[in-house]
Amino acid sequence: MERRENASFTLLELLAAAVLTALLAALVLAAVSGVMNHWNRLTGRLGAAAQARLALDQLAQDLEGAIFRADGNVWLAVTVLPDTGLSGQWKAAAVTAQAKPGNTHPLTLNLATPSPEATRFGVAGVWLRFFTTKPDTNASVADLSAPVAVGYQIIRQNVTSSPTSEQRYMLFRAEVRRTRTAGGAPGTFEAGYNLDPAATPETPYMTPNGTAGDPGNLLRPPLGAALADNVIDFGIRLYRREGGDLRLIFPARPAVFGASPANGVLTNAVPPSAETQHLACGTTPAASDYYRQAFPEVVEVMLRVLTDEGARLIAAFEAGRLQAPAGVTPADYWWTLAEAHSEVFTRHIVLPSRPW
Repeated sequence: MERRENASFTLLELLAAAVLTALLAALVLAAVSGVMNHWNRLTGRLGAAAQARLALDQLAQDLEGAIFRADGNVWLAVTVLPDTGLSGQWKAAAVTAQAKPGNTHPLTLNLATPSPEATRFGVAGVWLRFFTTKPDTNASVADLSAPVAVGYQIIRQNVTSSPTSEQRYMLFRAEVRRTRTAGGAPGTFEAGYNLDPAATPETPYMTPNGTAGDPGNLLRPPLGAALADNVIDFGIRLYRREGGDLRLIFPARPAVFGASPANGVLTNAVPPSAETQHLACGTTPAASDYYRQAFPEVVEVMLRVLTDEGARLIAAFEAGRLQAPAGVTPADYWWTLAEAHSEVFTRHIVLPSRPW
């Protein structure tokens, strides 16, 4: 019988097998990496959408119950904040030069675009406050379905009560109690129904107080009042129905009655200009700026929300653990990160209430 030679691999065959194995491993790794990146992007978008939906649902509930009276008082106010000092609780970034750019940066404040995705409402967004009805059982004075003042603003704050915890951009909702407490702390009824910051500088609404339920919450919300995380921009557009169409009344340039509406312009005027503040009240409109204090009939809310990856990258950049590429300014790179890792959400909310 013929003897069989021992089977063996040549060096060339081993090298070929190694190369094929490496190629297969690289292909599998690329496929897995692609799937994981897609999964991370998808979950990031879903997380941002969940945060936005929670905030938009609450805003819709409050605005649909908004109350207006034609008594000359301001019942709804929107202000594009010029800086981060309103609440006194904004936590500055560890590296100041790498913080969210101020309102002089063109991507931070831009009111002149009709596109919600391109609109910017400033380093601290808008400060929205109004009166709404809070439904309740009416079983006692403390449980009446009565008006309450609410306020919304974004603040960069610690995510927990620990001063060493991570800091994020958060949308806060402040709510003032209906009436005074047993201990005598005032509520909405005692503070009154006027949100004009110029006409009522001595009222409790304009005195910062972080105690839950206090009128000063509109300026300084309690830390437990955070409604949504990773909200880096919060904007409002106000409309009235006119001639079968929706007319933009904020942010908008001054216009006489019936004139074509024009979007607001980038401005850093202090105190706020007609384009950056709207005080809705029942006073006689000025002929040269007929819509400046008009009551809105439709509100468009805009939220720009970071994904989890975006929040991580922004936090790393503001802490100095990540640097801008050569030739790119820190302000531009902040927005490069933000735009690449955030989603914009909008909602139109119809206000059923009419002034009387």
